[in-house]
Amino acid sequence: MQVIPPVHHLGYVVDELRAGVEAFARDFGAGPFYAIEHVAFDEVTFDGAPAVYDHSSAFGAWGPILVELTQVHEAQPHGLERALTPAGAGLGHVAWLADDLDDEVRRLQAAGLRPFHTGRSGPVSAVWLEGAPFGHPVEVLQRVPELLGFYAMLREAADGWDGNDPFRLAPAPSPAV
Repeated sequence: MQVIPPVHHLGYVVDELRAGVEAFARDFGAGPFYAIEHVAFDEVTFDGAPAVYDHSSAFGAWGPILVELTQVHEAQPHGLERALTPAGAGLGHVAWLADDLDDEVRRLQAAGLRPFHTGRSGPVSAVWLEGAPFGHPVEVLQRVPELLGFYAMLREAADGWDGNDPFRLAPAPSPAV
């Protein structure tokens, strides 16, 4: 039997990142959040063609799960913008990590999902998929040490967090990232 990766984080789209973080921390006790402003990509695609995806995201621990809040600044073509910014409030995406990204994408395709968006920044690669049974995109990220270190830092910061200073800039990546 194949081991299915557990859900790693939930993603929500917000109109303004700092306000979204402050509200989520205040109302649900999640945090602190570490923001990456205008995430830089080496490569972005939509339906196999080059695309633009300028966004800022903040990540924090919400009990045992991580949450990502995202403010989309620009997404082109329009189909990518529509796919990444759900109408109204609600879940933007669910994500998990894969030991082998290509194998996991093939497994999900066999289950009826369709890849529509990819992004790569240094060693970090992700594929976004859509389709039944989900009413939201699924993001699958290649498990790499750089991501694992970042996620460990989030959990460590949340341990004993007193609720102060919920919005923080993420530390700059090391030269190895």
